[in-house]
Amino acid sequence: MSKFTQIRYRAIDRALRRSPEGVSWQQLAQVCHDAYLQYGFTDRRPPSRRTILEDIRTLRTGWMGQPAPLEYKKGLGYYYTDRSYSLQEAPLTPEDLTTLLDLADWSSQLTYGQLPSGFVDTIHRLANHLHTRVRAQLPSLHLDRPGGLDGRENMPPLYEAILQQVVVRIDYKDYLSASSVHTLSPFVLKEYNRRWFVLAYDHEQKKLWTFPLDRIKGVTELPLTPFYNHPSLQPFRWFEPIVGVIRPADASPVTVRIRTTQLQACYLRTKPLHNSQVEESPLGAERAEFSFQLIPNPELEMQLLSFGEAVEVVAPQDLRDRIAERVRQMLASYVV
Repeated sequence: MSKFTQIRYRAIDRALRRSPEGVSWQQLAQVCHDAYLQYGFTDRRPPSRRTILEDIRTLRTGWMGQPAPLEYKKGLGYYYTDRSYSLQEAPLTPEDLTTLLDLADWSSQLTYGQLPSGFVDTIHRLANHLHTRVRAQLPSLHLDRPGGLDGRENMPPLYEAILQQVVVRIDYKDYLSASSVHTLSPFVLKEYNRRWFVLAYDHEQKKLWTFPLDRIKGVTELPLTPFYNHPSLQPFRWFEPIVGVIRPADASPVTVRIRTTQLQACYLRTKPLHNSQVEESPLGAERAEFSFQLIPNPELEMQLLSFGEAVEVVAPQDLRDRIAERVRQMLASYVV
């Protein structure tokens, strides 16, 4: 179904509910055109009589869910015989509930069992409302994850703070540093490498930063502190030029070039290292070359090292030197 068809169905339904005495096909065409304009489709013309009549036939069949009690009377036009009917209120089916249960199962695995409050309860309330028994079912999808996850209890309060735009204070303990307290305006929860992070504006440091949830020892809401959301922050673009979650301060993307074996090139074609990946060498080259627009960071270095001898860093030179030095130190650990 096209987006224009969906817009027309909703517009026709609203017009019929607002005018229970009857609406002509010309009036329905006009409200559909008004809806096009509201959605920004200024080049669309009002639908024809044939289109409106075809839409009415489709709504009557129940193809959208519940058959519309839609009739026509000469002199009045089209109207609902049941004034309580609404296209938007078509009930969920048992198949819909099964899909929701699958989503709940997947989300539970992704969040390590820490779903937002009331998520599963809402599904069961829907089932009770529809007098439908929600059947027990085995998970249909299994996601790889560690057996335990420190800090997962921090997901619900941080998730709610993001939704409500509430400032929080966290007690933070880094691996090799003393404990510290941070006042944050949180924006995004992000999973990377089977670990969850929160991207937030640090009020003391006056910058965006990521904090791993397993290092957060407590979360307290500060409802009286103004939430900081300056347009210049652009938190949803913060991760774009990096691999992972660590973005070096005041750094800009550079062109990273690597050379790979033919086999490793096959893996990179099917699972790109980054969305900026471009294959520079012709297909079938003995040593394939790829380029990326990235800010080099520790996660990128770890990824490159994980490829072993199958990948060589060509540029930039400082990244190539760092990788070479880490390889030398690694080799020194194994030399007897």
